[in-house]
Amino acid sequence: MSNYGKGVILVLISTISFGLMPVFVVFAYASGIETSTLLLFRFIFSTIFFFSYVLKKYKRIEIDPKTLFPFFILGGICYTMQSRFYFSSLRYITPALATLFLYTYPALVSIFSAFLDKERLTGKVILSLLISLSGILLIVGTSWGTINIVGILFASGASLVYSFYIVYSNRVIKKTPAIVASAYIALFSTLGTLFLGTFTGGFNLSFTPSAWLPIAGLALVSTVIAMSAFLKGMEYLGPTKTSIISLTEAVFTVLFSVVFLKDFLTLYQIMGGAAVLLGAYIIVRSN
Repeated sequence: MSNYGKGVILVLISTISFGLMPVFVVFAYASGIETSTLLLFRFIFSTIFFFSYVLKKYKRIEIDPKTLFPFFILGGICYTMQSRFYFSSLRYITPALATLFLYTYPALVSIFSAFLDKERLTGKVILSLLISLSGILLIVGTSWGTINIVGILFASGASLVYSFYIVYSNRVIKKTPAIVASAYIALFSTLGTLFLGTFTGGFNLSFTPSAWLPIAGLALVSTVIAMSAFLKGMEYLGPTKTSIISLTEAVFTVLFSVVFLKDFLTLYQIMGGAAVLLGAYIIVRSN
């Protein structure tokens, strides 16, 4: 299989894993856990998983201390802030509207990559992006509720920060294996979440034992597998194509919600999912 094909498969594995995240979060919340505590355990366990694998594979970790700063930027700032911004937006606007603004990140990645990395924007890339974003609009629907400017700013901030994370991490993984980069990003995300949580109300450990299973799923599937597959896939595809294919995450999220959360699938969501898949197909065939 070509490297391009490997990249597509890895990114799809990432989107499936990320698509399961809302399911894990809903089950965790039902057990009484709070957002700060959930995020902290997510990153603590994923850090343990990552470094256990890295030590088993490489026996020892040799890394230039100078390269730790990029990981601090990616994990301690970008990944931490993106999670905070997105969850904060849900306090002010509906999940549908928050999702719509979050999924503008492929457009931002395309713009950043064109200007910063001189990545060429072809007609097929632009077409697939427009089709995919139209599909996202159909998937999330139009029941947006009250449009609160604070919520919009938080959701837009999440999209902006995640866009920078993707473009910057594309540079970092050229110098460091994706799995090692993922481990350090998770480590600094843990430290960033711990720092923010300490100064924003602390952590509440009064939740039921049933929360541990979704926490483990969130850490292993929606962080370790999702993050490492995403970064490795981006090595082969580049940031723009990776981010566009990642829009299929919305399709998997809807499907998993129907299966595990008993949500209903509407005709518009089916049409939107087909549009997102068409956009991803155009990108896959563009090579």
